[in-house]
Amino acid sequence: MSKPTSAAVRPARRLRIAAGTLLAGIALLAAACSAGAGDNAGGTDGSNNGSTSGGASNQTLQVGLGAAPANLDMTQTAGAAIPQALMYNVYEGLVKLDGKAAVQPLLAKSWTISSDRLTYDFQLQSGVKFSNGDPFTASNVKFSLDRVPKWKANTPTYLAAIKSVDAVSDTEVKINLKEPDNNLLFWLAGPLGAMFDPNEVSNLATTAIGTGPYVVDRYNTNESLILKRNDKYWGTEPKLSQVTLRYYADANAPVNALRSGDIDAVYESQAADQVKQFQSDDRYKVEIGTTQGITVMSMNPGKAPFNDKRVRQAIVYGVDRKAIDTAVTEGLGKVLGAPVPPTDPWYSDLADKYPYDPAKAKQLLAAAGKSKVTVDFNVPNLPYCQTIAQIVKSDLSKVGVTVNLHTQEFPAVWLDKTFTQKDYQLTVINHVESRNIFNYGDPDYYWNYNNPKVQKLLSRAAAAPGDKPYADDMKQVVDVLADDVPGDWLYNAPNIVFAKKSVTGISANDNGVSLDLTGVSNPS
Repeated sequence: MSKPTSAAVRPARRLRIAAGTLLAGIALLAAACSAGAGDNAGGTDGSNNGSTSGGASNQTLQVGLGAAPANLDMTQTAGAAIPQALMYNVYEGLVKLDGKAAVQPLLAKSWTISSDRLTYDFQLQSGVKFSNGDPFTASNVKFSLDRVPKWKANTPTYLAAIKSVDAVSDTEVKINLKEPDNNLLFWLAGPLGAMFDPNEVSNLATTAIGTGPYVVDRYNTNESLILKRNDKYWGTEPKLSQVTLRYYADANAPVNALRSGDIDAVYESQAADQVKQFQSDDRYKVEIGTTQGITVMSMNPGKAPFNDKRVRQAIVYGVDRKAIDTAVTEGLGKVLGAPVPPTDPWYSDLADKYPYDPAKAKQLLAAAGKSKVTVDFNVPNLPYCQTIAQIVKSDLSKVGVTVNLHTQEFPAVWLDKTFTQKDYQLTVINHVESRNIFNYGDPDYYWNYNNPKVQKLLSRAAAAPGDKPYADDMKQVVDVLADDVPGDWLYNAPNIVFAKKSVTGISANDNGVSLDLTGVSNPS
């Protein structure tokens, strides 16, 4: 899915996909060029791009988060919380995303792209080892990418363009494509690009062995995940010797823990109503950054009454998105009308395409023969989802729609019943991954949306010969989806970060992949 969690989930086929200053079309060229790639090899000299310098220390950090990981296996288990904790910290890929969702080198120090855009030749960092001491070489790249089709989470089909992977030498690997894919580097920067040790994949749910700057010390299910510094790390040693990620079901609990001194920071906070209070307290700092997250109320087009587009459009007219944004984010979010955050190059403001109009909603329902209708609404037990559900129930009651609310435990029940089994009529979640729009091209995704025109346009965009045709095709996808409304795209959430003044290096912008701890410091 995408990254749903309390602060976001990333349901399985992950979640999270391209934004920032890169077009997907540029993701392979601009991103590669920013890494010193393209036709000319570039990159770094072997240092971990993006890590901090400064040597060892005994600094520690405790961070409050929302939804907890179901387990540690992002290859088989949906949910944004797993890669949020593990990517770039425990697992690394050939490349990574920075705070602006631009592709940067990581285990690959440089790469070149053939003129026909069918071959990517990566030069790997030398001397890299997994945290268990096993060497990382090109054979690990081949092993890891060859395993992706067996993944059940994070949309393994995103790498379907890969034809073969060749380990040329220990420090060189070639990825050969069936057809050009403007998104390849972007997908490789997410969980699908994580590199694994063949000797350590038998029990990924409880054991995470990567090449990253941290190792998993222990996971207390639904409570905390403790990371410790990897003394065998190949790159620049992180300043933090230990990080504890603490998970809270209640939106106010982590900010209260920050005030009491139990934690040092809150990431992706849902307590938007407390921003002004923290801003006025000189013990703390508040940053409000961007996210790739889109909170979407999905209407299952495979089940009545949502198999009728007029009913879906009526629901969108009948729900006050501005009121929802105000209630959940204190107006800090961006009201949407399509599945695209403002940071994407193909974004256009469609918030007014379906203004709040109960009379129009009633007309459409009447035209569909559904003047009185009852629907079931599966709602994760996440604070923002519960708030949204109450507003939706109230709004739709005014247009003749009775909404029966069914609270589901998240992640366990919601991911099983709603996401995996697609057993729902109406549901809501915040998909935090970027470029989640590509999941509308996957009829097997939990949205249950099957539109050949959208699928064709997305495929054409991926293979487009330049930035403009790529963006043009994506804009057409947006227009089709906005008309067809398989979901009501409520708002693009802000990333609210509360922290003690001593904490530095936490990016205010959520790139949709990871809470990257490599540059964080907490000297207090």
